Formats: sequence, C-alpha cells, structure tokens
Amino acid sequence: MWWSRRAFFVLTCAGLLAGCGFQPLYGNRSQASSTPAQFARIEVSDIDGRPGHHLRNHLIDRLSARGGNYKKQYRLDIALSDRKDGLAIRNDESVTRFNYRLLSNLRLVRIADQQILYETSLRTTVAFNVVDSEFATLSAERDAEERAARDLSEEMITRLAIYFQRLPAQPPG
Repeated sequence: MWWSRRAFFVLTCAGLLAGCGFQPLYGNRSQASSTPAQFARIEVSDIDGRPGHHLRNHLIDRLSARGGNYKKQYRLDIALSDRKDGLAIRNDESVTRFNYRLLSNLRLVRIADQQILYETSLRTTVAFNVVDSEFATLSAERDAEERAARDLSEEMITRLAIYFQRLPAQPPG
C-alpha cells in the first residue's frame, strides 16, 4: 500500500509542475535559441590577475561545453577585485584564518552594436587557514582563489542562463 501513496505523490507533483508552467533552465538543447547554444556564442574577455585567469578558464569551459563552431555574438566583460580579511585573531594579534572575497562587475555586450544587454555585480567569499608552514599557507591562499573563481563562475553561468531563458525565441544564426 505504501507504493500507491508514493506513486500518488509523484504523479501529483508532476501534475503541479506541468500546470505551473515549469520549464527547464537549459531548455531544449536541440534548438538554436536554447541556453547552451546561446552560451556557445559568448566570447569571454581577458581578466587581469591570477583569480581572473582562473575565472576566465572556468567560464570558457562552461560556456563552450556544448561544442560546435558558433559565431560569437556576445562579449562578456568582467572587472574583478579581491580582498583578504583577517577572521580569527590570536591574543598576540596574529591571524590564523582569512576570508578571501572576490567581487565582480559583469557585462554582457552585443558585439554587433556594443550595446550592454545585461549587467550585474556578484561576490563570493571563501576562507583559508594560516598555518606555521609558509608554503602550506600560500598553497591554501591560492586554493581559496581558485575556489572563489569557480564559485563566481557558477553564479555567473546561472545568471546568464536566466537572462537567456527570459529572451524571446530567436531565429537560428
């Protein structure tokens, strides 16, 4: 009898989702106007600094995951700034833990007419520990930069996917 309740629950949830207009964020991958196809049309500008290099690489990996040879119609311009704040401080005023913040201003620009289509600011915070070994501390700091860049790229991809999902369907090209 428990399976009939579970089946009823699953069917009810499916019916509610269908009735509310739910549509997957990445849509139908076979359409030229789908979000993955739009992603493949985005060129990522160079970003200064090591965190910028990591961020750009993560974005290129995610935006071109579909593959194909699409003409670039959009350019992603990103300005980054980062900041390190002491979080855990000992009695002797030495810091044992830092928060690393990565702040970005993102602009999606249509290449044809240089019009800014979408603009937003994003930030992420990650932490790392300071230990007795300088090498281990430096390694932890660089890992924090990498994690922050990855987190920020995921948030950017989500925001861009929502932007493209809300656009009316465009003819292939």
